[in-house]
Amino acid sequence: MLNTLRAMPGPSAMMPPASLLSITSAANLKPAVLRPALDELIKCGFVREYVTQYGRSYARTAKGDARILEVKTWLR
Repeated sequence: MLNTLRAMPGPSAMMPPASLLSITSAANLKPAVLRPALDELIKCGFVREYVTQYGRSYARTAKGDARILEVKTWLR
């Protein structure tokens, strides 16, 4: 199961994929800034993009979860 793009992985992050609009409002960034960052995360394999009936949605992969945990431990 894929986790949404959130800062903390875990049981609370188990939600359906997030839309670009919800990510933009949560990150407080403009879509023109956020879209290139999402493209890079997709290329690295940290995020997966889905096409739904409502548009494109994004979800974090297991590799993305592992990277977040790695960065969290590095920052401690």
